[in-house]
Amino acid sequence: MNWKARLLYPQNWNIGFCEQTPEELIRDKKLYKIKWLKHPYRDRWFADPFIYQVTENEIIVFVEECMISDTPKGIICELVIDRKTMRLKKRYVMLELDTHLSYPAIVEKAGVTYVYPENGASGSLKMYRYDAEKHQLVEPKCILDEAVADSTILERDGSYYLIATQTEKPLEEAYLYKSEDLFGPYKLVVELPVQTNRSCSRPAGNWITVSGQLYRPAQDCSVRYGGGIFIMEVSSLAPFNENKDNALIPLDYKYNLGIHTINYSNSRNLEVIDGYGYLHPYFSRIWNGWSRVKQSLLIK
Repeated sequence: MNWKARLLYPQNWNIGFCEQTPEELIRDKKLYKIKWLKHPYRDRWFADPFIYQVTENEIIVFVEECMISDTPKGIICELVIDRKTMRLKKRYVMLELDTHLSYPAIVEKAGVTYVYPENGASGSLKMYRYDAEKHQLVEPKCILDEAVADSTILERDGSYYLIATQTEKPLEEAYLYKSEDLFGPYKLVVELPVQTNRSCSRPAGNWITVSGQLYRPAQDCSVRYGGGIFIMEVSSLAPFNENKDNALIPLDYKYNLGIHTINYSNSRNLEVIDGYGYLHPYFSRIWNGWSRVKQSLLIK
């Protein structure tokens, strides 16, 4: 990557936390003050956060890590963060493959933690067991033999529902799958996509339940990939029906181009999101502003 591309690089992702419950999110329809992760790296970014564990002093999250380069490829990492200062304390590589990995969604069963990261380039979706001693994802099992993006599982009445977009149209068409077992196999509930709106199809984090009402975070890709999040109110799973409840847009100056993941801790009082902006926001905004001025002058 040359100097100009690096100075104008627009995909500088980071993760942030706020003390906000799902009830407050649905009621107030906005994000509270975000505390962004502080880390020493200048050659990579972190996104797609899922909270694994929270103590009085630490937060442990699973994330996608990606190098800043012309040919980025994500890996799955575990980050240990000081809860008071939001500084990164430890980093572990949990899973690295020849193909891109992202969206390390977490699910627990019988006291065991499993992770099913996106790996659409492999052509299938796999479930891994999390080995806490080695900080690794092990024992992969194929649960869906299709290329899908940002799969998100919901357990409801003894069945497991999985919503995802397929990699042919990853921003536009969401499909719903179902299995009687967490480890699949998952089959389509209906052959047609259950959501076809580019502003609210691709999943953006775990399902949320507030006062018995089910909600689904979805990415708003109408302007750009990961430009924002819509919280969808799900009125029915079969047949699937949902409507937009409220929108979450990036407000932070440094990470103002988009957000595309939101998740909660088990205690439901800590929220994690991601956001992105320019790697060098001041220079990039001046450059882009001047470019727009020159273009308008040429048009005139």
